[in-house]
Amino acid sequence: TSVKQLTDASLVIAKSSLSLASNDPPNAKQNVTDILVNWLRVQNEAAGNDKILAQFLQLLQQKFGVGSSDDETERFLRLTTEVVVESCVKSADATKGLRYDAIDGYSKLLSYLVIHMNGGGTSEQVTQQRLGMLNKVLGCITRSLVTSHEKAQQTNAPWDQRPWFRLLLDLVCELNTPNQLLDSMKSSIVNVFGSAFHVIQPLVVPGFAFAWLELISHRMLLSNLLLAKDQKGWGVMHQLLIDLFLFMEPHLRKLELTDALKKYYDGTLRVILMLVHDFPTFLAAYHLSFCNVIPENCVQLRNIILSATPKGVPFHDPINRNFKIDQLPEISQSPLILSNVVGPLMSFKNELDNYLRGQQSPEFLNILLSQLRKEDNSKELDAPKVNSVVLYVGMQGLARLQNDQISSNLSRTPEMELFQKLMELDDRGRYIILNAFANQLRYPSSHTHYFSCVMLFLFNESKDEGVKEQITRVLLERLITQRPHPWGLLITFIELIKNTKYQFWNHSFTRCATEIEKVFENVARSCMLPGAVAATGGGD
Repeated sequence: TSVKQLTDASLVIAKSSLSLASNDPPNAKQNVTDILVNWLRVQNEAAGNDKILAQFLQLLQQKFGVGSSDDETERFLRLTTEVVVESCVKSADATKGLRYDAIDGYSKLLSYLVIHMNGGGTSEQVTQQRLGMLNKVLGCITRSLVTSHEKAQQTNAPWDQRPWFRLLLDLVCELNTPNQLLDSMKSSIVNVFGSAFHVIQPLVVPGFAFAWLELISHRMLLSNLLLAKDQKGWGVMHQLLIDLFLFMEPHLRKLELTDALKKYYDGTLRVILMLVHDFPTFLAAYHLSFCNVIPENCVQLRNIILSATPKGVPFHDPINRNFKIDQLPEISQSPLILSNVVGPLMSFKNELDNYLRGQQSPEFLNILLSQLRKEDNSKELDAPKVNSVVLYVGMQGLARLQNDQISSNLSRTPEMELFQKLMELDDRGRYIILNAFANQLRYPSSHTHYFSCVMLFLFNESKDEGVKEQITRVLLERLITQRPHPWGLLITFIELIKNTKYQFWNHSFTRCATEIEKVFENVARSCMLPGAVAATGGGD
């Protein structure tokens, strides 16, 4: 889906809601208002008395068709949502803020409608009926939200996200609290909420962006999605984070952010840091697709994601004098990759596979360079496509080599021939390629070992000083930001400056200016044992 289609979705949804509203009977809004008033009274008087509350729901079904007729259910949910939100907005008080009594009472009604939905049949059929009702409830709320926001945008009127946030938050909490009637469908419930929040993502409803970020990161939603059995909620949470990054991406490309966007970025960082701490396996499994939507100038955000280390993977101190990467047991293990690696390659994947098997002419490499460009006829490389090609080719290279053969046999593989061909691109294209390599320098694994060897091999073998300088630049600009730094990034840079084979400190670009020289030495000192920098030639 293109970003333009997403930003236009608000208008499409609003038109759909207005079309449904045109069929409402004349007194429909007054009727649902009366029902709401009665419900709030009953709920206050019979709080905790499930029998009386269930009788009210039965009356709703029999007299007004709620839960039994799709059209009547949609009308009831749409109009009641409009009534309670309007009531909440009108209650605004300069000193006390909004009053949420009607919103909270209404959310209770909606929760009861879902929990007590039972049209008969097997337990599986009843579960599907309850999920169907939840879909209708969230569908009507999200359509009403988008329509309300779109109307405000078109008339330049102020729009308050708070009533909508309170209503959705109430529902998230009500329906994710332990309940024996819902426990069997717990993972399905959070998936339905996740899908609804995808519909109202910030690109569609920018005025709801702050509330949306709080909703998707709420412990009742995020934890339940990521702790669901068999990773059933991971795909939904992955999509929500992609929605977040797509919204932030054009703003993050700018050098200056507004105060509001600075706060939003801080909130985004907090969410990602929480995921690194509590759910690192999830974050690491989708690193490829996250890197695809994070601008290249967001070095710290990308570093944080690439630093995610799955639980159970031990930390090996790369600064230790006895450290040897090829002796680590973890480098024989492939990392979990859940991003769609081959999707961007489908138009030329067969030819690529044939080349890697030795069944394609070397001329294919020239064709590949054109395939990696964006489809708008520009000369710019398509970074997501490059990221996929680099990872896919590396995975094929690993399948060909044993881990103990990687550093010694790299030069004789078609994968390395392809990577060397990519180094013939102009500076801009080469920069994108090298960043794709660096994105694979993560926690101890076969991928990290392989791509570390690839970058060091390219540095050592290239006759072009510009290639060596760019490799250094890509590594360095990721190391000069605040921690955390990916483990694979550290071990690669340490090997580069410590191993005399690469003669790192003899290259002119390390001495081209006093300021640059000091940066190199400071980074080297932070990466190595005291005294090691001078010993390798990096001292004064």
